[in-house]
Order: sequence, then structure tokens, then C-alpha cells
Amino acid sequence: MSSIEIASGAVRMLEPEDLSLLKVFASGMKHHEFLKKEQIVNYSKQHRNSIDYRISRLHEMRLIGKDEAGYTLLMAGLDAIALKVLADKDIVVGMGMPIGIGKESDVIKAVTPSGEERAVKFFRIGRISFRDARRKRTYGDNVGIHSWLMMNIEAAKKEYDILQTLRRTGIRIPTAYYRAFHSIVMNNISGSMLIDLKKLKRPSTILRNILNNIRICYNNDIINCDISEYNIILDDKEKIWIIDWPQAVTRKHPNANELIKRDVFNIVKFFNRRFGTVKVLEEALNEVITSPSI
Repeated sequence: MSSIEIASGAVRMLEPEDLSLLKVFASGMKHHEFLKKEQIVNYSKQHRNSIDYRISRLHEMRLIGKDEAGYTLLMAGLDAIALKVLADKDIVVGMGMPIGIGKESDVIKAVTPSGEERAVKFFRIGRISFRDARRKRTYGDNVGIHSWLMMNIEAAKKEYDILQTLRRTGIRIPTAYYRAFHSIVMNNISGSMLIDLKKLKRPSTILRNILNNIRICYNNDIINCDISEYNIILDDKEKIWIIDWPQAVTRKHPNANELIKRDVFNIVKFFNRRFGTVKVLEEALNEVITSPSI
């Protein structure tokens, strides 16, 4: 059973005191991976007898873990907090089937109180890749040295902020409606990822549109840093959507030149190989970083 399935089942059973205790774990993540019972009592302001009962409930629901170091919030526990926030604020009232399951995020269908479809992205930067992810990503000093869950919260915050910044550019990106901890509620984009397409009617035109989008972002001080056939969706009107922005950086990044080059070369190489376009790599890069339009 996935953590979101565990969390979805637990949310219906959570009592206010349970949620309050989960939030104690969440607020302590910057400084503590594990909390001793005395710390939980002090931070929660609840009676020790009540704490024993609540800890037992949360552990049985698989929202917190336990070992000799103390108690720790699990991914399902963070999922449960986010889902409760979204439900309490009437952002979404129901969760559906997975849209996409990746190495660093799960995207799940959801529905609003008015019946509109949404996609909720839950970040899943794992404990195993925590050190490597800290090295590759730039989240500032907000990520606690022990907290891999905190990195997921910071990744969601970063992507949400980037999406808000890029809204004014007119390029097709997910609309970010709300962020709750490590989750972002977005519009549900219908289409196919480029990696799943074997043929295109107008590959050169679509490539030009992608490069134009990269150029617009670059001119607005944003480099995606992860452009590939896995994060570009083509909808039924052959319009392109660029998804996944948590690794984005500004042009002030010390490796900005290499990062924009990598983005451009990745997508041009894919189109040349898969769809038979003949775009010259250096020419494409020059168009992106110097041309007012393509």
C-alpha cells in the first residue's frame, strides 16, 4: 500500500488531537529527525497520558515510526497533514487514481467541491537520495540537516513559486492553485508525454515551439534545468506543456550557461533521433539565448 493510500484512509479517522500531534512532528522537522516522548509532551502541551494514547494511534495508522532514537514522522504522516489541510480548506474533497508515479513525485487525480478535476503532486525525494539531492539542488538554508521530508516541502514551495512567476509569460505550464506542505494542487493536463509518442505530424514546428518556450523562460530569468522528453506533454491540439519545475534556477546561478545548454541539447537530440529533425545543436542554443523570438 502506498503512503498516499495509507494517508487517505487515516485522514477519515484522525481526531483533532491526532492532527495536532502530527503537526508537532512537522514543525520539528527542521531540527529533529526523531523526537523523544518528553520532547513531544513539551512541544504539544498535551498531558502525558494523552500523548501515550495519541502516539499509539498514529503508530498503528502508520503515520509515525519508532526506533531507539525516538519517534519520527513518516511520509504517510506528511501526506495525511497535507490532505487534511486541502480538505479543511475545501481545495479538494476527494482523491482518485494516480496520473503519474515517478522517482521524485506522485501525481494523483483529485476533485474539487464543485466537481472540477485537479491533479495533486506529492513530492517524493527519498531518504536514499537525500545527500545526492542536497548536492544537486539549491534550497537555501531552510532544509534541516536531518530532514529528508523537509526537502520535499522545500521542493514543493520552490516549484509553486516558479509556476507563479512564470504565469505572466504566457507559456503553457501547470496552473498551481494551492500548496500544502509537500503537495501542489494543479490543473489536470490531458495529453501524452513526448517519450510515449513515436510519430509527430509537425516535429520541426513542435520543436521550435519548445525552444521558444525555453527562450521565454530564459528571458524571464528562469532555467528549467530538467527539460527532456519526460516532462513535456503534447495535448490533443498539439500544444506543448512543460511540467516539473522544482530544479529550476535563475540566470544568476554559477552554472547557468551549462544548465541552459544541457536543456537545449537534451530536447534537440531527442527530436533529431526520434522524429528525424535536423536541428543543429549550437544553432538552437544560440537562438534560445540571443534571439528575441524564434
